[in-house]
Amino acid sequence: MISGSLAKRYARALIQLAPSPTQRDKYLQNLGDFYAACKTHDANDPSGERDLIKVLAAGHHTLANRRAILHAVLGRIGADPNVKKFLELVLERGRISGIAQIYLHYRDLVDELAGRIRATVKTATAVDPTTTGRIKKALETATGKQVLLETEVDTELIGGLVAHVGSYTLDRSVRTSLDKLRGNLRG
Repeated sequence: MISGSLAKRYARALIQLAPSPTQRDKYLQNLGDFYAACKTHDANDPSGERDLIKVLAAGHHTLANRRAILHAVLGRIGADPNVKKFLELVLERGRISGIAQIYLHYRDLVDELAGRIRATVKTATAVDPTTTGRIKKALETATGKQVLLETEVDTELIGGLVAHVGSYTLDRSVRTSLDKLRGNLRG
């Protein structure tokens, strides 16, 4: 792992390599594909020892071998040449174990530049597409940004919803309302 400030510096460096919003989104896709390819889990290996990031970060493998593995993965996902060079630099500097943090910081920077914000809405039951569209539209109106919405089902909510938008949380769940009522009755 690497520190958050170092991951932000690497993310900013990659953003500076992207000449256009289309390139930034392509680089984001490449980083996401690379991270997903490295995090393949084997049901026969619950310890995660086959995690490719661990192999790439392992000092007991030669840099040439680790670079060959990196190039094989990047070739398989069809990564942009700038992303290849960037990840090779990250590998050579011994920072490849922080690729998840770099990816998340890069994603946030790309979203900010594109006027997007990510939101997660948890509900007690699955929400139909019409309701999801209304929630998304309401969040876009409130934030003034394009909302990339993910929905999740959390049966413990009983009813209502919990929305996480950026660093804000809106909790209008029945569970929270009951907890508040219980606290008021005790106090």
